[in-house]
Amino acid sequence: MHTTTASTTANQRRRTGKNGRTASSSSSSSAAASPSPDQIAATLRERGWHVEIVSESSLLNELVDVDPRGILKCVDGRGSDNRKFGGPKLPGGIYAIAHNRGVTTLEGLKDIVEEVARKGHVPSVHGDHSADMLGCGFFKLWLTGRFDDMGYERPRFDADQGAKAVERAGGVIEMHHGNHEEKVVYINLVENKTLEPDENDQRFIVDGWAAAKFDLDMPKFLIAAAATVEMLGGPKNAKIVVPSISPAQIAEALRGRGWDAEIVTDASVADDLVDVRPEGILKCVDGRGSDNTQFGGPKMPGGIYAIAHNRGVTSLEGLRQITKEVAAKGHVPSVHGDHSADMLGCGFFKLWLTGRFDDMGYPRPEFDADQGANAVRDAGGIIEMHHGSHAEKVVYINLVANKTLEPNEHDQRFIVDGWAADKFKLDVPKFLIAAAATVEMLGGPKKAKIVVPSITPPQIVSALRGRGWEASIVKASALSSELKAVDPRGILKCVDGRGSDNTQFGGPKMPGGIYAIAHNRGVTTLEGLKDIAREVTSKGHVPSVHGDHSADMLGCGFFKLWLTGRFDDMGYPRPEFDADQGALAVRAAGGVIEMHHGSHEEKVVYINLVSGMTLEPNEHDQRFIVDGWAATKFGLDVPKFLVAAAATVEMLGGPRKAKIVIP
Repeated sequence: MHTTTASTTANQRRRTGKNGRTASSSSSSSAAASPSPDQIAATLRERGWHVEIVSESSLLNELVDVDPRGILKCVDGRGSDNRKFGGPKLPGGIYAIAHNRGVTTLEGLKDIVEEVARKGHVPSVHGDHSADMLGCGFFKLWLTGRFDDMGYERPRFDADQGAKAVERAGGVIEMHHGNHEEKVVYINLVENKTLEPDENDQRFIVDGWAAAKFDLDMPKFLIAAAATVEMLGGPKNAKIVVPSISPAQIAEALRGRGWDAEIVTDASVADDLVDVRPEGILKCVDGRGSDNTQFGGPKMPGGIYAIAHNRGVTSLEGLRQITKEVAAKGHVPSVHGDHSADMLGCGFFKLWLTGRFDDMGYPRPEFDADQGANAVRDAGGIIEMHHGSHAEKVVYINLVANKTLEPNEHDQRFIVDGWAADKFKLDVPKFLIAAAATVEMLGGPKKAKIVVPSITPPQIVSALRGRGWEASIVKASALSSELKAVDPRGILKCVDGRGSDNTQFGGPKMPGGIYAIAHNRGVTTLEGLKDIAREVTSKGHVPSVHGDHSADMLGCGFFKLWLTGRFDDMGYPRPEFDADQGALAVRAAGGVIEMHHGSHEEKVVYINLVSGMTLEPNEHDQRFIVDGWAATKFGLDVPKFLVAAAATVEMLGGPRKAKIVIP
């Protein structure tokens, strides 16, 4: 990054144009090259910041697609009256553009408002409830000359004049509330993505890609953003968000190596995907049997050797440090051998040790297999021993965070938890190429299934907003007093928020109870419904459907909509049974019939994506509760499931307001 020299500043001030814009600003903007993430990090560290580069996949649950209806707003992390979510964030909203270009007049500001609108965003500036339009810290710093020594000419208008000019030109005025309590600054370089502020867990959000979209001088823009945080007493702690390799790019790269590669959703492998458990070992991708009994850990080539290999760590001391790091991050570190070759039974390590990765630029380890195993054990890790011959038929590359598959020695597969590479901040493309090369060099199957989430929380938000809903993402920690672990004695019940005669609490919630499963799968017969009831029981839940005290078994709104053809235009065939017949079939298959009472007064829809957790209805403060993770557990088409849930709420006149709960 480069700062403006004093002589350049003086020259620019002498050449100020009629709109208050320096004559050189356009050419300097286009000439300024965008710095790399490493350069941004180095510049911030020189200013005394703590900086971390993270990939977009680490924020998969939070990064949302930019919405053209969302306001281009300030980076401020406080709460506000804004309901136009999904717009990019720049310091002071559109003031950042004026500031960077040297635009200081109201006429120039109006031109920027029109430009922002032409480029597909809703222009805005903001104030707050304590200082009115001077509540924007960035604008106040600019107005009062705090950027003078950086070469920025002050605006020739005050905060109220600026706000009125923006509003008259078609922009929006946003009002913030509360105190600044930001803990971190996100500098987002993932194009056309953004994060949303959360007043209960505040952060500054700077969409660096948006600065490039408006042809700003990127180094100056980022330095001004950092200086703003510093002058306002904010946190000198930054996370620079960079693009991740996409599933499609992984598939394309593998096909380029002669592989058969297919992208599949988590729902298609619902019976195999399990939650990662802290007691499970972080183990090798090897599909053979072993003496391991600590299941549920992530899988990487060679276990923790994959981390060392990717980082270029070749010493025993470095290996010990990685062992401790893995434990600190909540996993049990391990490496392995096998019963035929002892500690050289790990094919990945043997390839590394014997130089088969030399031409890919990986230095060889300075230790042998026995020394590596001893170092891992001494640092608190586990040594696993495999047995049998390799007979893997497929390679699973799993991108569903905090999920894994387990090896099956009778139906072998390689399992590569790609999300774990991101967790340990590895170079993910290099990690995946090395994994593919390992399979190839060991004569394994050149066939891959890339497992991706059926739908991400940001995609749910975007879809709901597209239907006219107010939708936001909340973290489980914000509901820690309400989220409960699912109880196998609790009924799998309807999302209905009313009171009921149910005393078997703690089960997951789906529209209509188990009717949701039948509806999603196109099951329309009583025999099929009974099979689903038995399946629900086999998967550890108590199946149920419900009625209510006013309409008997037709008191379930979801079932009534299905029965009367309200889902016909969505392609769902109607059930071949009525409400009483359905209830009798469920009871005959071992299920429970629940009866609700009272009127619907739900105020919000919770879509809970925290696996194995649920919320409970409260008839005195009603809410719909949709356990989205349960749809995945039962192998449903999750997007269709969620669209049907939203349509149900809409057709029943419920609240178009959703909170998507993430881990």
